[in-house]
Amino acid sequence: MATRGWAGLTIGANSPGTSKYHNQHTTVDGITFDSKREAAHWQLLKARAAAGEITELRHHVVFPLLCPYEDRALMVSTYEADFTYREFGKLHVVDVKGQRTQMYLLKRRWLQLQDGIRIEEP
Repeated sequence: MATRGWAGLTIGANSPGTSKYHNQHTTVDGITFDSKREAAHWQLLKARAAAGEITELRHHVVFPLLCPYEDRALMVSTYEADFTYREFGKLHVVDVKGQRTQMYLLKRRWLQLQDGIRIEEP
């Protein structure tokens, strides 16, 4: 429930149909993306895949974030990439960002330290 705060500003809830960061969910090819920008990037990558420039194009790929414990690794969290693809055999992990949250920055660094994967932000 929203309340009125200082200077009459609404605090505590977004109006129906809006998100925290004011992005608009967009559906393309039956896939719902978190923003128009992410959907547009999907279409660009899809065109590159159709032209044979890239292979193994995937969306919303989940990577486990692990922590060593005794003689094994425990999954502590996950990072969900917007897109992954291969170009000349090299794996590319892409995240289309509007806002770089502290949680995203932590997970980005964790994935880099754990697997040597650098997330690309177009």
